[in-house]
Amino acid sequence: MQNDIFKSPVAFAQAPLKPINGIVNGMETAIAMADKAIEASRHELLSICDVSALNRFGVKGPNAAEWLAAAGLTLPEAKNSWTLQGKRELVLRLGGSEYLIEEPLNSQMVAQLNALPLNKAGVHKVIRNDASFIVSGKLATKLFSEVCAIDLSGDALEDNRLVMTIIAGVSVTVLRQMLNGQSVYRIWCDGTYGPYLWKTLLGITEEYGGGAIGFSFYHDIN
Repeated sequence: MQNDIFKSPVAFAQAPLKPINGIVNGMETAIAMADKAIEASRHELLSICDVSALNRFGVKGPNAAEWLAAAGLTLPEAKNSWTLQGKRELVLRLGGSEYLIEEPLNSQMVAQLNALPLNKAGVHKVIRNDASFIVSGKLATKLFSEVCAIDLSGDALEDNRLVMTIIAGVSVTVLRQMLNGQSVYRIWCDGTYGPYLWKTLLGITEEYGGGAIGFSFYHDIN
């Protein structure tokens, strides 16, 4: 019996770009949008990358922090902030008592959390069907100035803070992190709004001379 293969929530919106697709965590996703030199140029100027295939785990409730801490996670102390667990596992605190954990490839953290029993009162699993993007490049703040409800060019995302805001009419979570030596923006939204948000951000990105890059630019899938 074969495992089911799912498509990225933005696969239909990416189809006109004719990407090279591959299977990542059981999800068909765009692993390359152009040759390496073109993607590198876009990355420096302005780019958008679909990383919806990364594994995630969500949990909330008044005792969620205690449950995660017992599982060995280091949690953000402040509301609406994030930290790294290990080298690249992201732990986001969304408000007071909801957490989102996202792992890179070759990590087993999400599988380990899913295997733990939720037998403690006040702890509830949150199903995460996010569309998730990386926006990079020296013109990223220009892009956000056109579509974001708040100014992301100032200190809103300093000191490992995150914001829950509106981009192009879609509710999103945004943070800024260093990835492969460059400051990038991470965006999560409900997967059903992913195609619209992808097309909107890609359109602006292309107007500025940038474009889409593939999943393998940030993650080694070999």
